Amino acid sequence: MTVNRRKKPAAVNPVKIGQSLGAVLALQGCYRAMPLIHGSQGCSAFPKALLTRHFREPIAVQTSALQEMDVIFDANRNLEEALNIVLSKHRPDIIGIVGTELTDVAGVDYQTMLKTYKRERNMRGGLAFAVVLPDFRGSLESGFSSAVEAMIDELIQQVGHRGSRNVNTRQITLLPGSFLTPADVMELKEMISSFGFDVISVPDISTSLSGHLLTGFSPLTRGGVPLDSMLQSLQSGLTIAVGGSMERPARRLHNALGTPYKVFSGAMGLKATDELLHFLHQISGEPVPLRYCWQRENLLDGMLDAHFQFAGISAVAALEPDHLYSVSGWLEELGVEQKALIASYETPLVAGMEREVWIGDLDDAEVLGKGADLWISSSHGIAGAGRIEAAFMPAGFPVWSELGAYMSVSVGYRGAMEWSNKAGNLLMRREAERRESSVRHR
Repeated sequence: MTVNRRKKPAAVNPVKIGQSLGAVLALQGCYRAMPLIHGSQGCSAFPKALLTRHFREPIAVQTSALQEMDVIFDANRNLEEALNIVLSKHRPDIIGIVGTELTDVAGVDYQTMLKTYKRERNMRGGLAFAVVLPDFRGSLESGFSSAVEAMIDELIQQVGHRGSRNVNTRQITLLPGSFLTPADVMELKEMISSFGFDVISVPDISTSLSGHLLTGFSPLTRGGVPLDSMLQSLQSGLTIAVGGSMERPARRLHNALGTPYKVFSGAMGLKATDELLHFLHQISGEPVPLRYCWQRENLLDGMLDAHFQFAGISAVAALEPDHLYSVSGWLEELGVEQKALIASYETPLVAGMEREVWIGDLDDAEVLGKGADLWISSSHGIAGAGRIEAAFMPAGFPVWSELGAYMSVSVGYRGAMEWSNKAGNLLMRREAERRESSVRHR
């Protein structure tokens, strides 16, 4: 359809989140990893605070703690000191240097510095990479995707050679997008493995940010995909990417190793889940497990039960591009009018959507979505939803206004049913409150 922008001098209550946060999130899905943000202390405090508030878990992150004079004279000196400290004190298996706007605008070449550092110290046995992520383009989603691509690049450089692979056709590499919760990643792994495949998710936040009570303290990430498994993933016979933003990492594996790949723009709702299960059935030759047949029946019945709540309802959604695409498809299946769709930045997936999409902020959602019954966005949108008197449904990142949001499931038939029930309950509560309010004022 069309992608539009409202003309105004500044963003108000932005949907867009810095790319560096996406890279930090990606590294949380790797075992014994340490993201090292090359910027000021504020550049690391912001992602750490938001991620801790959203997941309610400790977040591993370090910083090169740049000051103004460091940027002018030699920013990489701070980075070298930070690398020395992190490697000597914590000994991570994976270390990712994440650029910020401060270093990228100043033109600091930390990628070459890292190569020199590794060569001079003869670093072996771990994974160290750098990724350039200026804040003036992209958002959380592109930062996550770029970090995964840089990670894969480094893995390929270490051991990947097209002719020396022992391809395991029963093993699949899963590349989950940034919009998926830990519970979503776990659900996708179970769906794929139910067809007889071994699954390696890169990264895997389902085992690191899903909540656990492990004893002791470690400054490194706990849980996630180990480095050995990441190396093993290079032997996979197929890559499945979920989310349009994950196509680049999947294509990188294909170009370097010849691994075929399949991209699913989303896995939420009837149509998307049907496509995923049909594909898995085709490549495995196995029948669709009975529990998914039942879940499909449950979803259809749930949609029928809730159709009175969704009839004549309109919604506004402000999310990251991949997430917006999935949610739009789910709303379409429920017959909900989509009053306004707001994305944080433009991507090919968003540009190819059949509906009109706006690139903007939560202020745009408030203006364009005036009169909507349902508001879907991060917790930053609570006030806007209140002003247009819409039922607020928290989704995306960050969500701090309800417990357990990071463990909610949105993918598969089960996820669509949970979202439908949740949205329907919010609309019923809103209607009851309106009725009560009108009686009170008579």
